[in-house]
Amino acid sequence: MDNWYQTLRLAGLGLATTGLLLAWDGVLADEPVPTESGLDKPVPGAVNDATRTVGRLDLRERYERLPDAKGLQPAKWVTTLRTDLWTGLGDGWKLYGRLDQPLVDSHDVTSSFNPNGHSRFGQGDLLTEAAILSPALTAGIGYELGIRAVWPTGSLNEAGDGKYQVGPVVGAGFNLPQISSGSSFLLQVIYLNSVASRDENKGRADINQLNLQPQLHVVLPKEWFLTTYSSENIIKNYGNEGKWFVPFDLMVGKKIDKFVGSLEFSRQIFHSQDFQPYQWQLEGRIGYYF
Repeated sequence: MDNWYQTLRLAGLGLATTGLLLAWDGVLADEPVPTESGLDKPVPGAVNDATRTVGRLDLRERYERLPDAKGLQPAKWVTTLRTDLWTGLGDGWKLYGRLDQPLVDSHDVTSSFNPNGHSRFGQGDLLTEAAILSPALTAGIGYELGIRAVWPTGSLNEAGDGKYQVGPVVGAGFNLPQISSGSSFLLQVIYLNSVASRDENKGRADINQLNLQPQLHVVLPKEWFLTTYSSENIIKNYGNEGKWFVPFDLMVGKKIDKFVGSLEFSRQIFHSQDFQPYQWQLEGRIGYYF
């Protein structure tokens, strides 16, 4: 692998870990921050208003340990540049947009073009999302309605699904002041269905999945936070006889001025036979709010 990518690959994990350790030792000062410091998406209508809506730019580095196959131990390093943008629409309504562009470095991952699992590096599938977030409409609960699209920009089979995917995103969230100020819960339901294939990928499995994301965000003293299912989902795969995949997922992080550092660990708890997207994952993130 090229030295430049080794450096980039380790930057997310290294910087996130270093930032958390320095913060733990009290080297970095604590300053007031927006309440959405740890959420991948702030709770719609419940936590945020237009005056506190901010944009974000993240560098994420994830190690994925995949299930053993054909005597190999497949794994991927995924470097993702992500941006989240917001704008107020008036009366508490907000418009949200998101874009994720991953780069994938695979090892021992086999495909029809790489049956021996040689190490490969390439661009992954582009993810885009747009949503409308409501103010608190009933009993302090805010709602979200949007659409997610995944584009088959992956340059290799090992780096993407080769399918045009689209589906709705529905969410509801509310504050949990009884835990701590700024704590919240957001439940998202995301359905993705492949509507077309890139030419050379017509023979690959179609996508037909329901994703559940129960995101509990707990604000701790000195701007530390814990978040469950920050980026991972509980999956029901209708494209494979309705099989389930249920992971454990927990993120720990800290907000420092306009920056956030976090580490997120995911591990399978339960999976149906022949449906196991990964064994475990570790992701480091450095984010900047603007």
